[in-house]
Amino acid sequence: MDKKQNNEINKQQNPYRDYEETLPFDERFKLTVEKWRPYILNLWEARWKFVIINTAVLILTIAYLLFLAKPYYNSTVTILPDYGNKSSSMLGQLSGLASLAGVSVGEGAPTEIYQNLFTSESVIEPVVYAKYNTEKFDHPVSLIEYFELEPDESLPANLQKRQIFLSIYNNLTKGSIKTDVDRMTKILTITATMPEAQLSADVVNNLAESLNNYVLTQMKSFASEQRKYLDKRIAQVKDSLTEAENNLKNFSEQNRAILQSPQLLLEQGRLTRAVTILQTVYVELMKQYELVKLEEVKDTPVLNIRELAKNPIKKTGPKRANSLILIMFFVTLLCAGYLMSAEKIKFYFRVAKGK
Repeated sequence: MDKKQNNEINKQQNPYRDYEETLPFDERFKLTVEKWRPYILNLWEARWKFVIINTAVLILTIAYLLFLAKPYYNSTVTILPDYGNKSSSMLGQLSGLASLAGVSVGEGAPTEIYQNLFTSESVIEPVVYAKYNTEKFDHPVSLIEYFELEPDESLPANLQKRQIFLSIYNNLTKGSIKTDVDRMTKILTITATMPEAQLSADVVNNLAESLNNYVLTQMKSFASEQRKYLDKRIAQVKDSLTEAENNLKNFSEQNRAILQSPQLLLEQGRLTRAVTILQTVYVELMKQYELVKLEEVKDTPVLNIRELAKNPIKKTGPKRANSLILIMFFVTLLCAGYLMSAEKIKFYFRVAKGK
């Protein structure tokens, strides 16, 4: 639909539009006031309703914010990227760990891969079942016990524990725990929001520790599996190399004058080539074996944590003043709009009902 068609439709809906546009400003202002006068009069006539409704909402909102809205606290852990001291193989290993955890990641910095790993069940589960000292209970409790989650009795007994874990898992990953990676610096920030200050610090610290343990354990597991494979493969190659060397030795002992026989020279070349190939493979496997042994015993922390979270002194929310202003602003607009157009709204409602 072009501009001409729009103008034609507007003229049909308001035939006096062109006329109004030619009037001076003061005349157009008077016309506007006349249009709004019925609505303003409706609001004036219902002014006590307007005052009563807004006062009631104000009192209820203040009561809710003061007595029912629970405070919450944020604690943050910052993980720095490894500036220049990690190779591409490390990124490949981390991507493999993310895939094992059920998370699909592409190319990126280690902190971006860590961000995806934070949402995996393998990392969240130790945090959920860890014991925390809280103000709510006089003994250490897990997050499931703290939030007093009850199993769904309609589910089989063997699925109830899983159902409770998924409930707290969804609560953590979709609201209580947030991660953010700075685009420029690649610094990863993890924030935990909890009803208690110390609990928020403990949860986010446990989360960082759980990720660190997961990555270290899986990396060592990879190295251990590689070492076991190399042990087996080296033994096989060594046996093959010993057999090839014995074959070459026996051939040389049995055929001391081979220069005049092309067939014997060809056979000697084949045996020598087999020994050379197996020697090369054996040397390469031994190199890989030594590297894997170093990787297996390496215990340097993977996460470069700048500082662990501490007990936050001030609560993060709720921000009562901001909430009160926003609620009253929208309530005032809605109430005024309804009272100004109450008759039209009732009429449209009757038409919709067919009366």
